[in-house]
Amino acid sequence: MAPNPNAYASWGSRVGAYLIDSLVMIPGFLIVGIGVGILAATATTDPITGEATGGNPIGLLVAALGYLVAIAIMIWNVVIRQGKTGQTVGKKMLGIKLISEQTGQPLGALMTFVRQMAHIVDGIPCNLGYLWPLWDPKRQTWADKIMSTVVIPVPKG
Repeated sequence: MAPNPNAYASWGSRVGAYLIDSLVMIPGFLIVGIGVGILAATATTDPITGEATGGNPIGLLVAALGYLVAIAIMIWNVVIRQGKTGQTVGKKMLGIKLISEQTGQPLGALMTFVRQMAHIVDGIPCNLGYLWPLWDPKRQTWADKIMSTVVIPVPKG
């Protein structure tokens, strides 16, 4: 007997949560933009060859700092927060939660990290694994199948 599809989060809510989680990293990318702006504003052009030369190295440091900020935000949101609560910022906003099929509990940071690495499998054949929840009875990606996880709606209230 097939599981009740209403017991699992829709593909649309999962995609929406992913998009919100992408927006959470904007502060880091704004810092990257400032660094690139510094590099561009301080770059010079060789009058003979027409080649651009490097700008102020502070711009490169600021851009690198921005990438580190974005990565730190992603680790906090996707690995630590989701590992502890089952919800990223996006999942919380959309009322869905990642849990283990066996325990019904969040995975913990380490296994959530491993699940994120398993998403590589979802992307290998033309991102087919990310589309798999559209027709899968448990609405699982291949990474969910590998890790025995499901994403469920969180009851309101």
